[in-house]
Amino acid sequence: MRASFRALLAALFSIGLLLAAGTGPAQADVVTPQDAKPLRFISYNVCGASCALSAETDAGRSAWVFDLVKEIDTWDSDLVMLQELCYGQWKLIRDALSPQWRVGDVSYDTVWGAALPSASGCGQWDPVDRRFGLAIFSKGEGSIVAGTRTVTFLPEVPTTPTEDRILLCAQAQLDGRVARACNTHIDFHDATTALQVPKVAELVEAARQGGEPAVLAGDFNQVPDHADMNSLYNHGTGSTGRFQEVDENDKEQFAGVDCPQTADRCRSGEATASPACSEHTNETSKIDYVFLSYEWFKTVQGDALSCPPGMSDHHLLRGAAAWEQ
Repeated sequence: MRASFRALLAALFSIGLLLAAGTGPAQADVVTPQDAKPLRFISYNVCGASCALSAETDAGRSAWVFDLVKEIDTWDSDLVMLQELCYGQWKLIRDALSPQWRVGDVSYDTVWGAALPSASGCGQWDPVDRRFGLAIFSKGEGSIVAGTRTVTFLPEVPTTPTEDRILLCAQAQLDGRVARACNTHIDFHDATTALQVPKVAELVEAARQGGEPAVLAGDFNQVPDHADMNSLYNHGTGSTGRFQEVDENDKEQFAGVDCPQTADRCRSGEATASPACSEHTNETSKIDYVFLSYEWFKTVQGDALSCPPGMSDHHLLRGAAAWEQ
């Protein structure tokens, strides 16, 4: 399957077949690859098990992977955090970004974490191995520090029927420095969300207190100004955290008494969930994030991209920043 996948992917690259992934931002605020700060991040809930492929064939899988890789390359991404990712899907992305495939081009190292041993929808990616979870991709061969991968299962409300939720972390080389990269997908039930977000903040904060720059990304299933997010943000009413978010200074998203146009930054940002992406989504809201430890990063920037058909039921969020020192 790998050989046929590579042949198909090569053909797609040669003829320029692209479904227009990431062709423009969802809002008017534009941060382009040409003017963005040098540290680049992507967080994307790819809906691997729930969103049907255009075709359950090698060609269909290759087309989807091609579009994602195109966006990773266009943004010149340093860290890529993917949620709702099937294991078979991860293997295809891993191979497409591997040194063996990208001869003469930048390759990526990666770690995977399973949240479920099997998800029926993952059969479209691999009929045998249907594991479902999260992944981190880090620019550069061998850029993830060996032996640093951790998977932490997050607390749940016992009466809430839900899949396991995890925090996947690893140390990664980020522009010559070692940073703690973490990725998560928080449960959408209110009671469980209120447990899991503070736990994630506590775990990543421990790395920050240890002197490591920290990058935390994921689908948090909560809006920025909700009290559940207080433990992450270092600004705004009720905030107790030490992190900034890449899209917190987009004034087009500022509104209300707690977020006036005169503010420098707010707990806000462009929507990453909307009816434009999913017919099952009734509201337009920001629920996907890239958080950066405040002491280490400055001049954050962010954009939520458009939703090309067949890619996901979320907007892709890309962010950028510069080192503080």
